[in-house]
Amino acid sequence: MLTLEGCRKRQARFCERLTKEGIDAVVITDYRDIYYFTGVLLSAYPAFHFPSLLYMETGGNTWLAANTDVGDAAVDERVVYSSQVMYTMNPDPMRGLNAVVAKRLQACKGVACLGWQQESMPKLLADTVSDALSASWLPIDDLLMSQQMKKDADEVAMLQKAINTNLRAYDRVQEVIAPGVNELDVLAAGQQAALHAAEYVLHHGGDYQCGELGGPARDRVIQAGELYVIDAQTEYHGYWSDLCRTFAVSEPTDLQVSVYEVLKAILEDIPNLVKPGSKGTDLWHIIDARIREHKHLKDVGLIHHAGHGVGIRAHEPPDLNRDREGI
Repeated sequence: MLTLEGCRKRQARFCERLTKEGIDAVVITDYRDIYYFTGVLLSAYPAFHFPSLLYMETGGNTWLAANTDVGDAAVDERVVYSSQVMYTMNPDPMRGLNAVVAKRLQACKGVACLGWQQESMPKLLADTVSDALSASWLPIDDLLMSQQMKKDADEVAMLQKAINTNLRAYDRVQEVIAPGVNELDVLAAGQQAALHAAEYVLHHGGDYQCGELGGPARDRVIQAGELYVIDAQTEYHGYWSDLCRTFAVSEPTDLQVSVYEVLKAILEDIPNLVKPGSKGTDLWHIIDARIREHKHLKDVGLIHHAGHGVGIRAHEPPDLNRDREGI
């Protein structure tokens, strides 16, 4: 899990950014970003989703409202609402959260400008916060996204474990793939390997359709001569690995081997092409041109993005894209 020290440092950096923007406090309502700042991972697979809210003042006061106070959190105060009665989940968790937030906000003073998340703020909570705080509102989604592009040491540790778990799944599916094997069994083998590698229940899935560019595994037997493109995703304690591998079912053809060699050479050259401040669009076009050097691909090129960032989301900026810039 993320460290409390790392979370406090991220809070401090973000508060510095908020101060420069003239923002006095923020309300964070996306559970992933709450985890990023507090170290408490709420609603992660396989748990059910319960809404939550993190309140942070640039002066340092922080409190977290959620359905539980289990686990250490990098906040000054925990506020809890009930999400169940005798272990039956309540049908109105948002209203439960809203009630405790409304009560806690009564003590919040001196907020002239409030930051909020456009992508995740429910109207019920927004109305309650607006009634309690006579403040102007500024969106902070892009400001937060900008900070999250640079990972701290505890984040890198989570990413490395997610990657290693994904690779163990690939080791296993490579052993399983053969003509006559069902796609669902290939997926199950990958999931089982990921669970044992991580030593806890996590999400492993993604594109597991054989002979296609993507899609979930089907109740279908794979055939000799097909290419099995697996775009596997593993989420380890809130951080994602998103890796793609292609396997030849049976012996690869001469054409498949020649395409593999071209793509392998491009990937090996990527570390020489990626530089701080460079444009993702430029790198996409370089890769597209290199792919078109193969005579069978000269009229096709790159029909996909060429890669993207990962973190507490499976897709994060910057990405290598023809139609969207990433620096």
